[in-house]
Amino acid sequence: MKSQTISDEALQKATSKSWKEWFALLKKIKAGELSHKEIARKLADEYGVDGWWAQSITVEFERSIGRREVGQTCEGDYQTAASKTLVGDMDHALRIWQKHIGTRKDFDKVKFAGAPSVSKTDKWRYWRVSLSDGSKVTVVIGQKAGDKTSLAVNHDNLSDKKAVDRWKLYWKNFLQKLL
Repeated sequence: MKSQTISDEALQKATSKSWKEWFALLKKIKAGELSHKEIARKLADEYGVDGWWAQSITVEFERSIGRREVGQTCEGDYQTAASKTLVGDMDHALRIWQKHIGTRKDFDKVKFAGAPSVSKTDKWRYWRVSLSDGSKVTVVIGQKAGDKTSLAVNHDNLSDKKAVDRWKLYWKNFLQKLL
């Protein structure tokens, strides 16, 4: 069984099982009758799978049985993300993002539902705005090795797969123009 997001080799290295083995096990324990949370917890508690891997295996299993599509959350809504590596520290990356945004009041003709907000922790910088269609945009900036930062745009509460495809392309193009 081939995963769309994680290679069989990476899964085998991390968990000592292939996709085929995990899916056979999950079918055997009737995981299709369990909620997302119950499956992930069972993988972690009963099979010793690390939390991130338990979530990843659960998501791929749910996709394989038709419970969710790529980009769909366990609540049924959709999300997408795009990222870019920038030179400089987190505050510099936040300033670059804010300069790139300028005085805009919409993304791709979907108006902001309120003013954007900024928050900071020791490890992260966040820029957030809700859009008038009910979706939310969160920019997460984190320090990488050396003098580099990662800037990720997460777009949540999307309505369907078509919206995921639309926004994925939009954010990819938007970030290409970020200096």
